[in-house]
Amino acid sequence: MAEPSPPKRSRANTDGDAGNNSVRPKGVTLQEPPLITSFAHEALVKWKHERVLYEDAVENRCAETGEAIAAVRRPVLKSINKRLLKSFSEFELRIPVENITEEMLTAAIDHILGSVMNDATPDVMGIMAQHLKMDLGQKDVKAR
Repeated sequence: MAEPSPPKRSRANTDGDAGNNSVRPKGVTLQEPPLITSFAHEALVKWKHERVLYEDAVENRCAETGEAIAAVRRPVLKSINKRLLKSFSEFELRIPVENITEEMLTAAIDHILGSVMNDATPDVMGIMAQHLKMDLGQKDVKAR
């Protein structure tokens, strides 16, 4: 008589074990911090949004577990490729990569995010003409 084959892996079973039904420990699992892949304005806007979500998740975990936030949260300097950091520090900040601090990097990112991207000023008149709808037949001006 042949041995029964192990159960087939379903698409939902992605952790690699075929039949291990062990219970995962209760607790908060922490997501990985977002990585800075580019210093382009659009990429930094996306990164900043994801970083805020990550920091909220860290604060929630620390509130539940009692851990120190500084011990759990990964610094911004550690969430960037070393070659990208070296290029940015030398060409943009004009300082050696060894001298860059967390505060300097976040200030530089905030400066980039605070500036308007080239050719990114929207056509306000075109947007208003396309989306603004007024019912001029309405007698009450505030209700238009």
